Amino acid sequence: MTTYAIIRTGGKQYRVQAGQQVTVEKLAGEPGDTVVFDDVLLVAAEGQVRVGAPTVAGARVVGTVVQQTRDKKVLVHKYRRRKNSRKTMGHRQMITRVRIGGIEG
Repeated sequence: MTTYAIIRTGGKQYRVQAGQQVTVEKLAGEPGDTVVFDDVLLVAAEGQVRVGAPTVAGARVVGTVVQQTRDKKVLVHKYRRRKNSRKTMGHRQMITRVRIGGIEG
């Protein structure tokens, strides 16, 4: 049985396991720094599931920053019919790649 947790960061929720690499919205830190996620919503270990209300007390997920980079470009098109008005814009979100080290608690 694998141990996993559901964490919340950047307004999104992620299911993580030890050794997994996760791409999240930008976090402070340089590659090699340790990141702690205290916002743990669920922990499942050895067949037991602990669900928080809203978070699991005493649980945390520890990870290491692997890379600070930018995501792929997303193109946004704006178009107004019959007005000869078109606009194309691009956006690249800043992201952080984190390798999950362990789930505690």
